[in-house]
Amino acid sequence: MEPKDGKRIFVPLEIGGIKRIQTKSLETQPHIVNRVLLLPFKKIDESIPTNEEDNFNLDQTSLKQVEIKESPTFLTMLELEQGSTYTIFAIGYGNNDYNINDADQDRKFDLSYSVPDILQTLYLQSVSATDVSGFFSAIGISHDNVLEIGKYFKPEGIKTIKVNLTRSVSGLSLEIRNIPSSVTSITLIAEKLVQSVFLTDLEFLHVVSEIENEALKTFSTQIPDVGSVSFDHYLLPTFSVNRTRFYLDVQSGIFTERFLMKVNDVAGISSNNSISFYPNQLVKISGDYSNIDIGFTLDYSINLDDDDWDGIQ
Repeated sequence: MEPKDGKRIFVPLEIGGIKRIQTKSLETQPHIVNRVLLLPFKKIDESIPTNEEDNFNLDQTSLKQVEIKESPTFLTMLELEQGSTYTIFAIGYGNNDYNINDADQDRKFDLSYSVPDILQTLYLQSVSATDVSGFFSAIGISHDNVLEIGKYFKPEGIKTIKVNLTRSVSGLSLEIRNIPSSVTSITLIAEKLVQSVFLTDLEFLHVVSEIENEALKTFSTQIPDVGSVSFDHYLLPTFSVNRTRFYLDVQSGIFTERFLMKVNDVAGISSNNSISFYPNQLVKISGDYSNIDIGFTLDYSINLDDDDWDGIQ
């Protein structure tokens, strides 16, 4: 790696797990990660010995969006300033969800900062709380040949950076069976949905007036098919601080009745019919329509990338 103008050098960056990521999805169609945004944050004050996130500022000249091809790994190069301490944050998404190079493109989310260009304040704001992009994120880990250096590094002291994208959203899967023929549709509604999250820890924040704790939002309406309906949706993580309750609007002809969706208590996940959602985690709920006013079963909560739930081996 040769310095450019004596100040900047190229460092190889490897994005791993692309083939696996492309085949994983909560919906029936595969979610595709074919675009990754690489955000290099450079240390502001090198005299401070510790690496605090509020001391890292986005290096605009090194920012890079790459188009991913189908392969187990993808290799690109980052041009970084030698002598400076860096950390790399990566976000993976579909090319219809976001494009940093085209402000006019329709998008599912926006990226911003509560304090301009400071890593600690980088957040993602979904355009809709009920139509969330299944995005991925990761901190790059630097290596000097086989030796792992870590997430903070100086470019002249390493040989490569490796990024292993992990799903950052939560998933909800709801199935209701044995629905009587008199029911014409069922609508899933939620309260306390999160619309914005800090990307470094995925904790939620309130940045727009649409995010109101008690505001009810509609996910979708399903028409029973052979006596069953299924709802599969991504959500931004709520953690336990912003637990969510769900409602079902059941339409029978011209009449609509609303039911609180009751579920069993599961330690760390559900309590008093309120559910916590965590990054890269699926909450699966199922039940018979006859129990709609009694309660459904929250079967398990597992890793979204686990082969067990989606049948992919």
